[in-house]
Amino acid sequence: MTSAPPTSADAPGLADEARDPAVAAAVLAPTLPVASRARARLVVAALAVAVWMLPWRSDGTTGPELTGAAALLGFAAVWGLAATALLAHTRRGLLVGEAVTSAAVAAAMTALVTAPHPWLPMPDRSATCLPIFAPLAALGLLDAVSRLRRPPLGAEVAVIRAVTALLCAGALFVAWDPLPAAVALWLGLSPLAVVGPATARGARRAVEALLLLACIVLFVAPELHPAVVGAGPDVRAEVETGTPWPFVFWLVVVTLATLSGRGVLLPEPAVAPGPS
Repeated sequence: MTSAPPTSADAPGLADEARDPAVAAAVLAPTLPVASRARARLVVAALAVAVWMLPWRSDGTTGPELTGAAALLGFAAVWGLAATALLAHTRRGLLVGEAVTSAAVAAAMTALVTAPHPWLPMPDRSATCLPIFAPLAALGLLDAVSRLRRPPLGAEVAVIRAVTALLCAGALFVAWDPLPAAVALWLGLSPLAVVGPATARGARRAVEALLLLACIVLFVAPELHPAVVGAGPDVRAEVETGTPWPFVFWLVVVTLATLSGRGVLLPEPAVAPGPS
């Protein structure tokens, strides 16, 4: 004797996608990347990392020393989202990629506040930031795993981590700890941006917009880092007059931003190619 298929009452933990075929179809809707642009962006991102690691001043001071935590977090977001934009072929793939990227950014912030790292100097933030960013990293991974289930879970975990991050961002802004507050704000808005659109094309456009924002962070990282570490106002002048590599870095980042800006306008082919 065959058993009846499970209903929503039999499995109350299943999300709407599992109970509503229309919602499931929306989550699994196909979305095609512009492969040439996505591959070119990864190549440019690799070039940006290579230039970033070079000496930016005549005394041997490298790009990471002059851009610090802002550039590290920006690169974590750029690489995660750029890989997502290339590899994801469904809306669920975009959601998984965003969740993994957010987990990577939260994990990087956790490492900075745990050390404490020179890029995020005193006061010691481990007591205030560790309980924020370590759970947000775990929630990002949990969100990705829940999306990969068959049937996938819904947006519950994404909403939980978004609300949690936004509340923490508010508390950090009130305490006037700008960098952790800005990272928490990113971690709150990122899932909402990708989950919110009703179509796969809209979700891809949101990923491209987040990439553009991460590129802007990279571009201004040389100005953000002195403010974070409390360096003197002459740091930017030293960066500009040292070697040509800071200018090359900004040029490469502008190229990255241009590719992502084009992705916001044209996130994918207007007409999907038919079967070959």
